[in-house]
Amino acid sequence: MQKIDRNVLVQAQIAGGTAKSSVNSSATNTTDLTISITG
Repeated sequence: MQKIDRNVLVQAQIAGGTAKSSVNSSATNTTDLTISITG
């Protein structure tokens, strides 16, 4: 398991949440984004 900076993780979660709310019609893109963020 890789250590990730808390700030980076928080930024990733915020980015994911923003993408989800702004691109709610494109579920596949949000899923790919979440997968790439969680690694």
